Amino acid sequence: MIIILNRKALTKMQALLIAIVVIIAAAAAVYFYMPRPPPMEKEVVVYGIWAEVEGKNFEKALDIFEEKTGVEVKYIPQSDIRTAIMTELASGEVQFDIALIPWAGLIKELAKKGHIEDVTSILEEEGLKDKLVKDLLEMVKVDDKYYAIPIKMSVKTLLWYNPKVFNNYGLKPPENWDEFVSVCETLKANGVQPLAAGGKTKWTLTEYMEAFLFGMHGPQLTYDLIEHKVEWTDPRVKESFALMADLIKKGYWGEHPEAEEGVPQFTRLGNGEVGMWLILSATNVFMSQYFGFTPGEDYDVVRWPNPNPQAPKTVAANADYIIIPKKAPHPVAARKLAAWLGGAEYQEAMVKMKGYLAPNLDVPLDAYDPIDSKVILILRESDAIVPDLDDACPGEFQLVIWAKIQEFFANPDNLDSILNDLESEADRIYGG
Repeated sequence: MIIILNRKALTKMQALLIAIVVIIAAAAAVYFYMPRPPPMEKEVVVYGIWAEVEGKNFEKALDIFEEKTGVEVKYIPQSDIRTAIMTELASGEVQFDIALIPWAGLIKELAKKGHIEDVTSILEEEGLKDKLVKDLLEMVKVDDKYYAIPIKMSVKTLLWYNPKVFNNYGLKPPENWDEFVSVCETLKANGVQPLAAGGKTKWTLTEYMEAFLFGMHGPQLTYDLIEHKVEWTDPRVKESFALMADLIKKGYWGEHPEAEEGVPQFTRLGNGEVGMWLILSATNVFMSQYFGFTPGEDYDVVRWPNPNPQAPKTVAANADYIIIPKKAPHPVAARKLAAWLGGAEYQEAMVKMKGYLAPNLDVPLDAYDPIDSKVILILRESDAIVPDLDDACPGEFQLVIWAKIQEFFANPDNLDSILNDLESEADRIYGG
């Protein structure tokens, strides 16, 4: 059958064909000229603080990312990472894509100076804002934007104790302040130093300072001292230090707490020479892997009992964060790796290699060993999480705190002059 199209029909067909050609040409032009995401680079460079066992574990976890993406990760541990990254940022010749650092205060400083990328979009696109510990994210927030992602956390102000010593004297871990004081009295009466100090190391004493501050007057006092919104001579600060002074003079930290070496306190706790120690979550690794003590038998952990029962249940914590510098050599790969490091897959892999606490709440509790799982429960059941006070202060003032807290443990009767000195130095360093 032969179909003959009249001129009118032919004209319509031609118009239709022309329209189709125009549409195809327009689509091709849009595709050709529209902005497309840059291609994924084949490598990413990470500067970090983790070395030895922790560094090797990190590299094992990074193998998973490399297999998934085909991107090679070059991990370069730095002995002085602050100097390394600050030097490169100042020169404008940045050689790293991601830096792993533990200082929230420095991160905020770098953000305000425009040296690092806003990572809010990564957190939102990957759904990490609701999965990472909120308080840790808030520590690196500037003008409603986030400038770092927490990938490991450390919980401070935890009360570690020796179960064998407690069993010997019919004691149970203290759940409130009266029980804590009673335990200290019983231990002292039986020739066991109630509390380890490690005061020669200085920073170990700040754990007690922080716990007494938030344990007496709640978490906001910690934040206000960090920002110097309240003075160190404030009555609430003095009351907290005065309670501590009373326990120092009772000998709960031994005769010379300011002179105790830090590291030997781990073995003293495990051997039962001291009954308790308020110290950080890494104690589990130190006690078991470095000193050979048995968890649950030679040492265990509970929440610090607030002196004020009305104060919110609080812990101090900090994190190791990742940042992405402006002018990163491999920005697309950097964002991809940053998102993965903030996720549960990476963090669970590290948890299973021991000695690692995950800020990502999707990491299941059964991924942890029994001691670390207790630490995670203490954290999750807390009413508030505050920054490590001295770590969050300006670096110069942190050294002042260390010197003055050591002086306080040596001479608790000098409380007033010590607090006056702290306030005078804070006023100078913060600028009035």
